[in-house]
Amino acid sequence: MEMSLLGGIGYVLNIIPLANIVAPLLIGVAWYQVGSRTGQSLFRATGVLMVVTFLASVGFLVFFLGSIIGVIMSMPFAIGGENFSTAVASALLPQIMGYLAVFLAAAVTLAALGLATFVLELGSHFRAAKVLNSVWFRRAAVARIVALVLVLVFVAVVLALAVAEPGALMGAAVVGGNFLLLLLPVIVLMLLANIFSAIAFFTANIP
Repeated sequence: MEMSLLGGIGYVLNIIPLANIVAPLLIGVAWYQVGSRTGQSLFRATGVLMVVTFLASVGFLVFFLGSIIGVIMSMPFAIGGENFSTAVASALLPQIMGYLAVFLAAAVTLAALGLATFVLELGSHFRAAKVLNSVWFRRAAVARIVALVLVLVFVAVVLALAVAEPGALMGAAVVGGNFLLLLLPVIVLMLLANIFSAIAFFTANIP
């Protein structure tokens, strides 16, 4: 499939629930192909990291589900549905703690990969705007930056309220839903960012 078409479809799928599961794979392959065609190592690195993050996420999900099934299968319930004994619970505790340690390590690794992917993707958009002479790549990058700034402001406001008056924080979150309203611009900006990226790929004049 043509790389511009592949990237455009990937970013379109990225805004569709469930379909966005495979979007990073398509986008990563597209960025790598563009990097190979233009000789830009940044594009290739972005593509590789996107694919690696996608595969790591799949592996993490498989491990998570497998660990849950493993713990459940290790629980010998008594006839009649009674709770298992304290001795059995104590025997399972090391296994559960081991799963938890791996889970936390994997979560931190995925978070680091996600952050690195975001940074490289952002840089690739700015670079592509120059290399491919496309204003849509720049618009997509700017939308992502503004969304990131709003997220940081949101986190700062939540932390400030939590420290100053925890009761007010809970009331606003549960009753008023004001914090969800604050996130609405972020959601809109990320939708626009993906749309701009899709347009950029569809209209890019890749040599």
